[in-house]
Amino acid sequence: MSLVDTDLRSVQEARILLEHAEESKEVLEGLPGTLVDGFLKALRERLLPNCGAYAQLAVAESDYGNEEDEQALIEWVLTDLLDDVCAQTPTQELYSRNATHSVEVGISKGTVVSLLPDWLCVPTMLSQLVCAVASKSPIIFSARQRTHSTCKAVIEDVRKVAHECHYPLDALTFLELYAPEGEEWLGAQSAVRVLIDSRECEHIHVVNTTGKDVYCATIGNNPVFVEQTADLALCAEEVVCGKSFCYGMLPGAEQSVVVEQVVDEAFKAELKHRGCYFLTDEECQRLYRVCFRDDGRSYREAIGKSACDLARRADIVVPASTRVLVAEKPYVSERSYFSRTKYGPVLSYYVEENWRDACEKCIELILNSGSGNALSIFSRDGEVVRQFVLKKPVGRILVNVGTGMGATGCHSTLPKTLTVTGWESATTSNLGVTYRDFIRRRQVGSNLDSSDLSLLEEAGLNRAPDWKIAAHMTEQQTETPVADQADAWFASLLQIMTD
Repeated sequence: MSLVDTDLRSVQEARILLEHAEESKEVLEGLPGTLVDGFLKALRERLLPNCGAYAQLAVAESDYGNEEDEQALIEWVLTDLLDDVCAQTPTQELYSRNATHSVEVGISKGTVVSLLPDWLCVPTMLSQLVCAVASKSPIIFSARQRTHSTCKAVIEDVRKVAHECHYPLDALTFLELYAPEGEEWLGAQSAVRVLIDSRECEHIHVVNTTGKDVYCATIGNNPVFVEQTADLALCAEEVVCGKSFCYGMLPGAEQSVVVEQVVDEAFKAELKHRGCYFLTDEECQRLYRVCFRDDGRSYREAIGKSACDLARRADIVVPASTRVLVAEKPYVSERSYFSRTKYGPVLSYYVEENWRDACEKCIELILNSGSGNALSIFSRDGEVVRQFVLKKPVGRILVNVGTGMGATGCHSTLPKTLTVTGWESATTSNLGVTYRDFIRRRQVGSNLDSSDLSLLEEAGLNRAPDWKIAAHMTEQQTETPVADQADAWFASLLQIMTD
């Protein structure tokens, strides 16, 4: 019987895929925008009917999450997120954005390598694929054994559509012979310009990151602060929805709730009404032993399970309607499971006397994990909101919307993404990996002479339509995109921040 060196074969395949991806860049540059738009439209039409089958396949193979929520997320990617990406300024087109004749053009960064997660792999793959296609970037996907068959099936369907739409197949590839050595080889190559590691628990070690943008996704230790002026019913609905969605595996899912003491009892009642079960100290210990090893690492088989399933494993009797398990704690501890990121529908709950103490508690929780993804504040007090916006070391602040649904842009005005990065990546991707992270912007200037300005028009200069400019408001910061929807105090706050 002959032995097969899977690691060497994986590296060989990775080398071939990267060579083909590099060769496809010239073809992608010459593709007309109508062909790219047609391919994205065809993807929506052809893949939407398969969302249920993809979700069923992913959950069955990985044993993480639930089919209904994953299907809804895939549908959201193929509709709302795809529309959001299509509304961005196309690559290789010159656009003037103001009366001073400032001109810019978006250029693809180059080949992208995406390491897919073990949960929510299909929506994550499709969200990044849409950005790669719209930016004319070659992309190579890789998935570990836990979701390998699912991701391979999806990319095969995508390539069938690409073939029918005359889109270059070498620009959409998948590492079929998985081995860690193959992924590590890909990540180390200088030809790779963007590396996206969506595996929240453990990231690939990249020896040399020179010349490439590296994005590492994390769920984050995201706190929610409930101030006394908050709409408690809205807050409870957002928190429970975000933390129970796909059994707590949504990027940016809520991890802790910090409540001002005056509304503690009323807010607990709202949470209980929506399916939250408050654990006793002894039940917390049992749940801890089920979810975490002695060294603090998560038990992989306890990740992405329902609240009732976790309770059963911990020998805790809960109502069948339970959606989230809540552990009330007096302080933040570095060694406590409940003070860190929890990969399941489990929340820690803290009560503070006033909003200033709550502010410090939120900072403790954020620094305890080091990721700093998101913080949510529920309040109608503009000054309190201002203090949280200015002082918290996080990549994004959500106001009156949960971090789970807000950080992804689902229930908020933030750009839509399923790859959420933390505060340490805020200098390069403070809103997660979106379309803009696949392109680099090139500024174009000319002599002020009218003949030179007209030359740019001959080169294909366009004026960005108002609806496309609005899509970039978070980048350009030229006006407040939520002014028409927010209360007067919130619009005023954002205007102050902009100025």
